[in-house]
Amino acid sequence: MEQKQINTMLALSGTSIRSPFLDGYTGVKTIGVYERFTFQDGTEGLAQKTRPLSTMTERFSLSFFDQTGFSYVVNKEGDVVIRSLHPNSNRTFQNLFDIIDLQGNDQTDLDIFKTRLKDSKTGAVQFQYQGEDYIFCYVPLLSGDNWNIVSIIPNRIIMQQADSIIKQSILLCLLIMLCMAGIGFLYHHSRKKHQKEIEKLAFYDELTGLYRYEKFLLDGQLLLKDKERMVAVLYLDIMGFKLLNDMEGYGYGDQVLLFVADILRSVAQEEAISCRISGDDFILLIPYKSRARVIALCKKILELTANGIDHAHEIHLRIGVCLQEDADTDSTISTLVDRARMAQTSIHDDSATAWQFYNQEMRQLLLRDAEMEQHMEQALKDGEFLHVIQPKYSLDGSRILGGEALLRWQRSGSGYTSPAEFIPLFEKNGFIRKLDAFVFASVCQTIQERISQKKCIVPISVNVSRIHLYQEDFADSYIAIKNRYHIPDGIIELELTESILLKNTKEIFNILEKLRQNGFCCSIDDFGSGYSSLNALKDLPVDVVKLDRVFFDQSSHVERNKTILKSMITMAKQLDMKVVAEGIEYTQQLDMLKDTGCDMVQGFIYAKPCSVEDFYQRLESEAAS
Repeated sequence: MEQKQINTMLALSGTSIRSPFLDGYTGVKTIGVYERFTFQDGTEGLAQKTRPLSTMTERFSLSFFDQTGFSYVVNKEGDVVIRSLHPNSNRTFQNLFDIIDLQGNDQTDLDIFKTRLKDSKTGAVQFQYQGEDYIFCYVPLLSGDNWNIVSIIPNRIIMQQADSIIKQSILLCLLIMLCMAGIGFLYHHSRKKHQKEIEKLAFYDELTGLYRYEKFLLDGQLLLKDKERMVAVLYLDIMGFKLLNDMEGYGYGDQVLLFVADILRSVAQEEAISCRISGDDFILLIPYKSRARVIALCKKILELTANGIDHAHEIHLRIGVCLQEDADTDSTISTLVDRARMAQTSIHDDSATAWQFYNQEMRQLLLRDAEMEQHMEQALKDGEFLHVIQPKYSLDGSRILGGEALLRWQRSGSGYTSPAEFIPLFEKNGFIRKLDAFVFASVCQTIQERISQKKCIVPISVNVSRIHLYQEDFADSYIAIKNRYHIPDGIIELELTESILLKNTKEIFNILEKLRQNGFCCSIDDFGSGYSSLNALKDLPVDVVKLDRVFFDQSSHVERNKTILKSMITMAKQLDMKVVAEGIEYTQQLDMLKDTGCDMVQGFIYAKPCSVEDFYQRLESEAAS
């Protein structure tokens, strides 16, 4: 090895490849790999492994791209270090740049190629070579002399390979598209089937197969838009259906509902729409030409349903009707339904027919309700709402034992408005919640004032509406008001109607127990007015039972009613409940309560509802005497 080469290798570090040289011992052109190292004593050494260049050339003659591609190893100046033996390669040239330049290639591309080789960059470029376009791919090698391997491939071969890949890719894409189309078809079919199932659940009544109300509104509104014809809405209710369910069982009740649904289908015209809106209520929407035809349809429905399924139980319907011509011009289907329902609820046992048309009188009631709704909030702010108290007396009328707070509306400029007019409306629109809370807070405030003045007090009951009881914060809000006014336990009694207590029992019972644990008394109002029984009484978490006035009607069954009364009162006493008889107006009714153990009497026989001031004045007069 020449000293110049040794000095060059010593100047470098690590491992590198030595440029081909003529071996002084063998006389053969050789290539070698060297590595610098250090002995343990610190002396530097140089190890070299060599092999004839011809063996490397043979190995380097391997071809690729279907035997059309070949490679050279060149240094950064383009000089060939190792040439290829491939038949397509040039075996005579010494510098790669020279043969590229001789082919008439663009000088700018050649200059970029030279620069990138010198900088040991990786890349590819297209040049003319031997009259054909070739791709020159270059990659730097680990070498002390900045060697690069340059692979040369005919461009047509690469494009053939690319065409093959493109064709395969297109075929693969077609297969994927076919699979996706199949998946899409299956998804669409499954989605359509699933959508139909959802629509069936959402739009069709599970029992009868009739429309649900939402679907009825959608299709009905389309009929309403047709200006060429008028439509009528019939609202049908099965009378006594709950009792029928209780007597014959729910299975028979379902048969009755199916029976009515089938009749509606049979009598309805092709364009009619029928719907089951709730438990035993149905709606029928029909195009009509005359009022007489609608009446004829009502008669036919009543006739077909009268005998029932098996002639064992008569089925009685009440039908409310709203004709489009009787409603406002801008009425919607839901408006027609509401007015047909109003007509249906106006039918009484002594009505001449089992059907009723919506009329102007009902319209006036709607206008009255709208006017009250318009003023209700301001009326509460202006103090137009107030409460009066009806005393509860001992059976002999000698002492006031309590009172019931009753809501009144004294309108400025309009005078007194009956509770029968505004309470049902406010229960429907939810405003009753504010009025319940207002009365309760007013009662608490009065009691607190009397306690602070060391004046006598008695338990006062306040009514709680159904929708207020179901408010999530109802119990907590009432407990907070009671505590704010420091009301003693047992002084406030909350009255709930029988129908509230006999529904959603677990939820309601939990609320009542919470109230009782916080010092409230609870009472059941109008007990006996519905389907309650003595057996139900034992499960109710209440402290007071108020017997409905139905037990005190002047009838020929006085003795029987008295027996029932005595049984109810006896059981209530055994359950540690107090008993109040309400609606007592006559001495004959009072006589029925003798020897029954009834605790209190509430009614006109002793006192009508009076102002808060009058009530406490009576209480003080009684205490003074």
